[in-house]
Amino acid sequence: MVVNYSKWDALELSDDSDIEVHPNVDKRSFIRAKQNQIHQQRFERRHQIDTLKYERIINDGLLQRIDKLLHSLQEHAQQATAPGVDPDEFMMQALMNCAGDGADDLPPKPPQGVHTQSEEPRYSVMMASLVDQVKKEMGDNAQDWFNSYVKGVEGHREKVDGLQVELNQKLAELEKEEGKKITSDSIHTGFSVSSVAKEKEKPKSTSTSKPETVEVLNPGALKKDPLKRIDSAGQSSGAEADVDEPVQKTKVLNDEDDDDHIEPTELGKAFAKIKMGDYKQCLQFISENHAVVAERETDGLLVQGFNAQMDGKPEVAKQCVHQGLLLQYCRSLGRDGVGLFFKR
Repeated sequence: MVVNYSKWDALELSDDSDIEVHPNVDKRSFIRAKQNQIHQQRFERRHQIDTLKYERIINDGLLQRIDKLLHSLQEHAQQATAPGVDPDEFMMQALMNCAGDGADDLPPKPPQGVHTQSEEPRYSVMMASLVDQVKKEMGDNAQDWFNSYVKGVEGHREKVDGLQVELNQKLAELEKEEGKKITSDSIHTGFSVSSVAKEKEKPKSTSTSKPETVEVLNPGALKKDPLKRIDSAGQSSGAEADVDEPVQKTKVLNDEDDDDHIEPTELGKAFAKIKMGDYKQCLQFISENHAVVAERETDGLLVQGFNAQMDGKPEVAKQCVHQGLLLQYCRSLGRDGVGLFFKR
């Protein structure tokens, strides 16, 4: 049988002792330098692969949010053409509509050693920066501002798509180069077999044995129900269990009642009365009463808006939902979310 040894041509040795060097060059120093060069190239290549994979994940998340923004703009195209519509307020509302939960707004943590110099910004900050850049590209004298915004966002989406294509090509080249050589890291266990000898079953004995009996001093006590035995205090253990049960049920009912009655505080109700679009008054109110940004106030305003809609008060419902979403967006932008929101 002919053995094919061609696969060993890809074996990468960093300390080959059979290498031939110039007589004036120290062989050990040359081998050590060659070894350091191979290890450094391998480390940089793997670091580039991890970096490109992480950037691909970030770009995929950004593309999803750009698609949501374009979809939101297309749905509200008729509202944009209405007279008296403020472009900045319209785009801010569109960003709020496409904003996800606070947990999804934070990008995944990078691998060890990747992007360690600066912290990755949130997706909401990326989207706000994208809209600001589109606004600068439009200029202040744009007549058809809605179509200009749509074209600008679509242009940035094409740039991110092109960046993804280049990134995937570079990643494929690096992975192909990484797979060319056989290194010590490529060694793995192909298969492993183990066997365990089972213990033979013992033959059952045919002899009959009498059951063991234990002699007790008070045989009548064993016939009684264990739950009805009387302790030294004159009270049965079953009675104690019956006494504790209503307390537990009452505690569970109280917890359910707390979850069912979600209402805004007086602070949240006062914030809900501020007129829609009066962001200066909203900023002043939040600056004086920072506790209104709490998640409970947002939930309470949304529940109040739902109840108002059910009672046939659409204007009150719209006001409560708008103010609740405004607080939610400020909270999702991070520690300085209030400043970032009203700066836009």
